[in-house]
Amino acid sequence: MIENTKLTALVASRICHDMVEPMSAIIQGLEMIKAQEGAKTDPDALSLLDHGVGKAWAKLEFFRFAMAGAMAEGESTLEEGREVAHKLYSALKADLKWNAAHVAMPRPAVRVIVNLLLIANECLPRGGTVEVVAEKTASGGEVRIIAAGPRAKLREATALALRGEGEEPSGHTIQPTLTGLLARQGGVELSARESEERVELIARSPAFKL
Repeated sequence: MIENTKLTALVASRICHDMVEPMSAIIQGLEMIKAQEGAKTDPDALSLLDHGVGKAWAKLEFFRFAMAGAMAEGESTLEEGREVAHKLYSALKADLKWNAAHVAMPRPAVRVIVNLLLIANECLPRGGTVEVVAEKTASGGEVRIIAAGPRAKLREATALALRGEGEEPSGHTIQPTLTGLLARQGGVELSARESEERVELIARSPAFKL
């Protein structure tokens, strides 16, 4: 199993990687404003700042919710992850459709679902839609994250990381590695299926109550 120190370092690396683009937009916007030396503020500079700040805040909220350990215990519902998911997708190319019914579940499972939403977005290189649905099963319930769009594909390295297989985790695979680890610790079974321009990420558990 991956050591905690290495896990922490890789998570930090992933967060830093994802924050580069919005922070660059913020810095560029500020530099444009400084260069104007008292002239009327360029709307493009304000747009860059607005975009960068919004995207940075959305991603920080996501990482705090999905990867922080302080909120790992207790009972919750799938709805707890809805607000942070919508904030995240406001900064992404894909559109989020939340069509899930009320599902009671342990809080660690909510974190698993929210992490799957980021993985679903990464399956859509050209954008598309990500839909969240939930259904009752004979042994509990399942939540399906459906990514649909041009060239939708689940990368093999991501699929292996979700199963806890493959090579040593890297900054690119730490997020699905952590997602799979959280799922196994919380008794959540993960699976995936693919068809043309469609990827389904499925989480099942006897603890899911619809």
